[in-house]
Amino acid sequence: MVFNDLLHRKNIEQAKEMAAALTFCGGFIDAYTFIQRGQTLAAGQTGNIIFFSASVANGNVTGMLNRLSTILSFILGLIIVTLIHKHSQSHYWRIFEMIPIIIICVVVSFLPHSVPNYYIVPLLAVGLAMQSGAFSKIEGLGYSNAFTSGNLKKSVLAW
Repeated sequence: MVFNDLLHRKNIEQAKEMAAALTFCGGFIDAYTFIQRGQTLAAGQTGNIIFFSASVANGNVTGMLNRLSTILSFILGLIIVTLIHKHSQSHYWRIFEMIPIIIICVVVSFLPHSVPNYYIVPLLAVGLAMQSGAFSKIEGLGYSNAFTSGNLKKSVLAW
């Protein structure tokens, strides 16, 4: 009954249930990338900026490159979702936006751990940025389903 009501809601993309599901997905992917993929966050760009700064202070070039590539990939994802929204002729553009993150997650789940992190985490960051840019309201109120610097997200989306 609840699922049926959700499907017939006018602005399903702003539903609390949708927001909770997307937030848990972003959190799970961040936990995966932090624990299994070099302590870099795919969605948590505020954390990556902190880790990047620590890498700079410690002279850790690999850490700097991993975090910087993820931050830049997140920005790329926000630009992509902005272009999709701008050129979309459909009210359902958010559904099409979800296709890349679904494909990326399925592909990543089958890749062995031997695949370098610098291939995996930036791809996930692009997808999560697209998700973050597309789903930014709960019942009309602004929110972020990926822990990211509000300044970074708003700057890129406004650009």
